[in-house]
Amino acid sequence: MKRNLLIIGVAFLVLTSCSGYDPGISEAFMKYRLKEGVTTVTVPGWVIGMAARFGDLDKDEREILNSIDKVRVLSVEDNDLNARIDLHEEFYDRINRNHDFEELLVVHEDNENVTIFGKMDENVIKEMVILVGGDDNVLVYLKGEIKPELFNDKIDMSHPDKFLSLDF
Repeated sequence: MKRNLLIIGVAFLVLTSCSGYDPGISEAFMKYRLKEGVTTVTVPGWVIGMAARFGDLDKDEREILNSIDKVRVLSVEDNDLNARIDLHEEFYDRINRNHDFEELLVVHEDNENVTIFGKMDENVIKEMVILVGGDDNVLVYLKGEIKPELFNDKIDMSHPDKFLSLDF
């Protein structure tokens, strides 16, 4: 009887953990998280909310931070590994394959490719993925309920060199 309960419990955990699986995103973290020269960071929403309370931020910046439930970052720091891989080339098709995410922004410049994907639900972005490949390789995953209009005053459309560096 105990053995059957254990098997049912393990099966339940496996099935529920698979429901949050996003092709490409989870694969990238699983493949590279333990590699030498790769940094992965996961920040839960309560830590982000605490930063919003204590930081020197305006109302919109606090609202952006409070709307984020989770951030995961995978960054390749090793120059040799950066030269051998391209996260954008490797995971773009996998993230884009089932059309859950739509492309919000695409930038191709020299040896850098950047795509920002979003998963929308009515008027909010539920999930956002920033995929960078080329000379630098980074994957950023955000989960929450982010209102797109919060970014309107934070992105400088008139200055192409500052476009991706949000003006906080």
